[in-house]
Amino acid sequence: MGIHTIVIVTSDAGPNQTHEAHEAHESDRRRHNSRCVVAGPAIGPSQPASPIAAVGKEVPIANPPIPKPPLPSEATNIQGGGAHIAAPNSEKEAAVEQSAKAKEAAAASTKAATPQATAAKAPSAPPTDRPLILYAYSETPNARTNLIFFLAHGLHQSADFVFVMNGESSATSLIPNKSNIRIVQRENDCYDLGAYAEVLTKDDFYKSYQRYILMNASIRGPFLPAWASGCWSDMYLGKITDKVKLVGMTGNCQPIFHVQSMIWATDRTGIELLLHPPADPKLPADKQEVGINSCFHTWDTAVHAEVYATQIILSAGYEASVMMSAFHAKKTFVQDCDKGGNGDALWNGKYYGTNVHPYETVFMKSNRDIDPILMTRLTEWTDGGGYSSYDHC
Repeated sequence: MGIHTIVIVTSDAGPNQTHEAHEAHESDRRRHNSRCVVAGPAIGPSQPASPIAAVGKEVPIANPPIPKPPLPSEATNIQGGGAHIAAPNSEKEAAVEQSAKAKEAAAASTKAATPQATAAKAPSAPPTDRPLILYAYSETPNARTNLIFFLAHGLHQSADFVFVMNGESSATSLIPNKSNIRIVQRENDCYDLGAYAEVLTKDDFYKSYQRYILMNASIRGPFLPAWASGCWSDMYLGKITDKVKLVGMTGNCQPIFHVQSMIWATDRTGIELLLHPPADPKLPADKQEVGINSCFHTWDTAVHAEVYATQIILSAGYEASVMMSAFHAKKTFVQDCDKGGNGDALWNGKYYGTNVHPYETVFMKSNRDIDPILMTRLTEWTDGGGYSSYDHC
């Protein structure tokens, strides 16, 4: 299958940890060295065509066989290191996707694979309406638990997924070889926001899409009640409108209102503002906001990028929104927030005296010990119930 490479520089736990203690921050993201390689296959004809490149792994038994063309010449050398493809691990993949495989196999038997793109460059055709979901990962026990949960319950066929693996990790073998999934293996530098920007801007890759979700492995989910029938990614992307251009899980009032960056949803307008913010004529060149389009080498610069990303959206005349219920209780939430507000709600007991519930936000920050019993129970119940986004997306 075709292989396409993307060179990036990335992240650790992610700038969303604005007020998390440095030791927790460091333990959640370890720095390792590796090289960048990308991979991804072809999509069933019932879905919009995907520009995602082909995965360089064997196709799972549930999918029809796909021919393997030679490796493109541009993929032979990446940042001085040779291109490589992680070998599939069918046993781990089966364990992760047990609930989804049976449904996939039944569907695959009636679908033929469509031709696939050979590169992640922006196509001459109009961009696909399929969402692009970037998932940033750096190895920790908590992150691996969250990744396994997401692979079992969050993957679906109605979006393209790119897993950005920051630093060396055997977790790549857990990621299934599907037609709409690709892996980017890279050095752990620049924090999540800088890593997203590198992936999105490489060969104008973001121009292949119109809708985006950027998320990291510090959150666990999706968590949905048994009566819910919607798709988790639609729940976030569905809040993007002509006015609202940035949607997240929660909002933080410190130092000013901003959408916390463990998960963001946006569209083409929003992503271009974040990547290429307009210059402020009142500020000198060295004081202009860079948005997310930079390599953030320190925690402070990454946090600054997270906080002021929301301000870039607001300054352009658009709005930002979050899933947590308190945000929607009154129209002056942002103004009240900027005056002090509730602070960072993602600490145990700091959400107006209680905790954000995963059914409010679909995902939950899992590396801050927020209501650990609830997190454990919801994880067990979702696993036990066999919830699969393939059934809802």
